[in-house]
Amino acid sequence: MADKASLERSSGIQVAHLQMYWDRYETQEGEYSSDYIDSVKRELDQFQQAGFLVEVGLGLNHAPGWLFEKYPEAAFVNQFGGRLTNTPNTVFSHTVREKAQRYVERVAKDIGLDNFWAIRVGVSETGEFSYPQGGPGGTSENSYWAFDENAQSQTAAGRPATVPANPFPGWRPGQRDYQGKTFTEDQVREWYDWYLGALSDAVNWQVWYYKSLGYKGYLKVLVPGGGYYPQDYQRAVAQYLDGPAENRLIALGVGFFKTVGQIRDHQKVEIVPTSLVDGTGQPTNNGCDPTDRQVDVLNPPQNVDAEWSSMRWVSRIARRYHFSLLNGESAGPRVSPYYPGVMDDAAQQMQTCGLQGLMWAFDNNLYDGTRGSSLADYAAVISRYN
Repeated sequence: MADKASLERSSGIQVAHLQMYWDRYETQEGEYSSDYIDSVKRELDQFQQAGFLVEVGLGLNHAPGWLFEKYPEAAFVNQFGGRLTNTPNTVFSHTVREKAQRYVERVAKDIGLDNFWAIRVGVSETGEFSYPQGGPGGTSENSYWAFDENAQSQTAAGRPATVPANPFPGWRPGQRDYQGKTFTEDQVREWYDWYLGALSDAVNWQVWYYKSLGYKGYLKVLVPGGGYYPQDYQRAVAQYLDGPAENRLIALGVGFFKTVGQIRDHQKVEIVPTSLVDGTGQPTNNGCDPTDRQVDVLNPPQNVDAEWSSMRWVSRIARRYHFSLLNGESAGPRVSPYYPGVMDDAAQQMQTCGLQGLMWAFDNNLYDGTRGSSLADYAAVISRYN
């Protein structure tokens, strides 16, 4: 919190998170709010004056309403025709990427990207590495967001050049035939690999673009939860991606054992699991072990999904794909309630998994009486592990 910057810095916290919003910054296409820009500058100055390193979320996931009104291709569309107008389609729309780039260029001009120690990277409505959860017109548990015109087209006119054409345009999850012929499980895998690859391309585009502007800080790819596991993927393919409600994770594209390996640039790119102390694993919230390196993430033992915490699983994936930089963020009490000692458990995960640090979500929980989550608790953990 900017108004508590000095207090939090004196408690040992070193990094502050500054959240920006595209819709507040660019209120109409090409029109920028000087009042909002000034408020961002003031908040940034408060953090910097207190001695913080500043990590920013530029708010590409908070797209302005005019984007969807003027450019229909800005909306994600699922297989039922449901449209999302709360999350911009940075996966399949070249236009959206162009508009987002122009916004970031304006931020670079007005504020300067070099003021930020790190920039967050993601795709979903929460700014994380997944397809969106859903929303107006698209609340199905198994919404696959690859049915807009650009995702279905065989021409590259409106699709980013780095996203290949849909291998089976018109096919929908659950269908057992295609153009009068039996649709095989191998073809299901081919379609779904294309779906995952397009998602990863949106992350690769952001990493490339920030660096193309000369940004030399850290780029943090936010990884929510543990995602699904290889055995879940195999079951989903056998069900033609149209199984029970747990297939929701398949539709979200959170197969991190596949997608993390598709991130091409590792230089100053961090994998950041947002799943510290999310209540998973046996015992709950377990950390990493030196023997984890022996586990093949593409073919893990059957008990890994139940026995390993999300943090442990994603950390192993990141190491498997040779990411040297990992950080972590707590999942928040809405995911798993906090409790006395929760910060000690988070710090244990941080230490055993070799994370550079941890961020605590959310700031208000340091002051609202949430159990185990006070500023004093945080200061004590920082003092022990710094």
